[in-house]
Order: sequence, then structure tokens, then C-alpha cells
Amino acid sequence: MAESELAGTAEHLEALVARGLYGEAQACFDAYCRDLKETLRRLPHGDPRLRQMEVEWRRLLNRMRRRVLAGRAHAAARLARLPRRRPLYSCVPAPRRTWQILG
Repeated sequence: MAESELAGTAEHLEALVARGLYGEAQACFDAYCRDLKETLRRLPHGDPRLRQMEVEWRRLLNRMRRRVLAGRAHAAARLARLPRRRPLYSCVPAPRRTWQILG
């Protein structure tokens, strides 16, 4: 796989994560990793592109991780703002007694 194709896959991955399509993003990330491994195997030992590709992979991974965590935090904040309702068929709890009959 060419490095330009890897870059295209990385851009597609970023677009999927930005749209919140995490299931598709996971599949795209798996494909990206598989293609990256294949590309790295084809490069000769000591090629300077190895280090460059490793740096790019780490940056991509960190960017995606931050975006996913931010998305989860936003979703949690939205859930926390939803009104809390009692279950539809719940029973009203009996009032608590503050006295006892001693016998």
C-alpha cells in the first residue's frame, strides 16, 4: 500500500470519528493498522520513512483518542442534563414513621 493511500485512510478515519461513527471508525482504524504493517514490512531496514511513519501513527492515534474521549464527555454531559423522571408504574413510597409503639 502506498503512503498516500495510508494518508487517505487516516483522513477517512478522522472524518468518521468527527461525525461520531465510532463503529465504522473502529473498522477503518483496523484497516489502517493492517495496511500500515504491510507498508512497514515492505520498507528496507533502516529506511528513514520508518521513523516518520511511526510518528505519524502515534499522532493519529493520540488525536483520535482525544476526540473520542471528548465526544464521550459531551455525551455524558448531555445525558446529565436530561430531566430525571420517575418510572411510569412506580409506587409512591410510604411515609417513614418517626415513632414506635412500646409494649
